[in-house]
Amino acid sequence: MSKPTINQNKSTYFISDLHLIPSQPLLFTLLHNFLNTIKDNAETLYIVGDLFEFWIGDDILNKDAGKSYLPVIQQLRTLSDAGVKIYFTQGNRDFLAKQRFADAIGGELLPDEKVINLYGTPSLLMHGDTLCTDDVSYLRLRRIFRNKLIQKIYLSLSPERRSRIAGNTRKIIKNKTPKKAYKIVDVNQLEVERVMRNAAVKQLIHGHTHRPDIHEFDLQGEIAKRIVLSDWTNKACYLRFDKDGFELVNG
Repeated sequence: MSKPTINQNKSTYFISDLHLIPSQPLLFTLLHNFLNTIKDNAETLYIVGDLFEFWIGDDILNKDAGKSYLPVIQQLRTLSDAGVKIYFTQGNRDFLAKQRFADAIGGELLPDEKVINLYGTPSLLMHGDTLCTDDVSYLRLRRIFRNKLIQKIYLSLSPERRSRIAGNTRKIIKNKTPKKAYKIVDVNQLEVERVMRNAAVKQLIHGHTHRPDIHEFDLQGEIAKRIVLSDWTNKACYLRFDKDGFELVNG
């Protein structure tokens, strides 16, 4: 696996939680316009999970179930072919986007946690769902969904049946989430500090919570920073780094 590197003369972009779904064409338009905007000055694009509302398997790339996503995949591939490095971290909605998907966009699939050298600052990159350790029921469900046997059985089903299952699961989760306490569905600060210590970093970038912000706190006697990416609704939201600093653009 190649190591992510940074060109000091260009920018590095981070996006997450677009939740692309055919029933919301505005999101596809926003992404199309965003990619066109950054193509000339982007060195690297990190997609930090939940690009899709749900992804039912890489085999849909050449089936009717995947037709709605082909323009996005083709545009990302064009960006990659033009020299922009693209890295993809699986989210809790698109954890079935694997190597075939990464190859299709000309990108690289990253592990759940990845330390990158961001203009001289070691930074931990992750989707962020595993930081929500107070949400015990979600983490239990996550372990089930990530089980290889469960995934094999699911992927053996027809795309139509997989879509129905994914849609029903989405509705159940959507109905349950608002009933959970605000704190439960946010990150656990002790877990944040633990993963940052283990990774030997003072900067963490993640999405998942849909609570964009910049948090500073003490970590082993030094100032640490947690940058939370925004979800997309009616505006392109991103984090941009260059040699002079960074900008967090929220919806």
